[in-house]
Amino acid sequence: STGDGYVWAKKAGHTVTELFPTEVPITSNEPFIRTKQLQGLSLRDAALSVLNQKDRPIITHKMDFIFTHFGVSGPAALRCSQFVVKQLKKEKTVTLSIDAFPTENEENLFQHILLKLKGEPKKAVKNVLKGLLPERYLLFLLEESEIDHSMTYSQLSKDKLRQFVRLVKDFRFEANGTLPIEKAFVTGGGVSIKEIDPKTMASKLKNGLYFCGEILDIHGYTGGYNITAALVTGRLAGLYASRYVEKGEPISQGS
Repeated sequence: STGDGYVWAKKAGHTVTELFPTEVPITSNEPFIRTKQLQGLSLRDAALSVLNQKDRPIITHKMDFIFTHFGVSGPAALRCSQFVVKQLKKEKTVTLSIDAFPTENEENLFQHILLKLKGEPKKAVKNVLKGLLPERYLLFLLEESEIDHSMTYSQLSKDKLRQFVRLVKDFRFEANGTLPIEKAFVTGGGVSIKEIDPKTMASKLKNGLYFCGEILDIHGYTGGYNITAALVTGRLAGLYASRYVEKGEPISQGS
């Protein structure tokens, strides 16, 4: 197993860097998560960002994700997760930001929504804006903006409307961690690649020892990249390990 591999690597004198989950769902203790208000809701082609302590994006991924009973999951969340893990070493919680319209300028979006509301001034805001966002997310952001669902345009202040549009473009919530490493699709950390010959996957510290796959301190953004890395390094390690067995000595590339 990978765990046994780390044990043997350490016994051989290799450095094993700290292991951490990547490609793993993100957890949050926000009230709307605890009450499961948005559980099961997917946002399509939205932008999910991990913010630093200065409220600037460390990473942003524009793709789908889903709210769960414990936080967020899905492609965007999985790709952001390793940055959440790293940022949590600096602070107790990490701020995430959701932009439901990442290709739309905030002011343009405001004017577009304002025009729609002006066109039907006696109709409830929630009905005029139906289809703008998934219904549960629309109602949730209206509540967060202190806009009553039955309110009409004539009853709505521009300040509250701007607040709503701001949340559509930048809804923030706190992440407090991720699911455990056992639930991760990929593990970060592992045997230090500084101690391995990248051409043969051979140990630089012990003859006849070869490494490949996830035991190495390498990881990609997606499962596909990691499978590719496992296959490529596995082929190299197998090839040169078999030559070592045949000749009883380390084989350099090209031999």
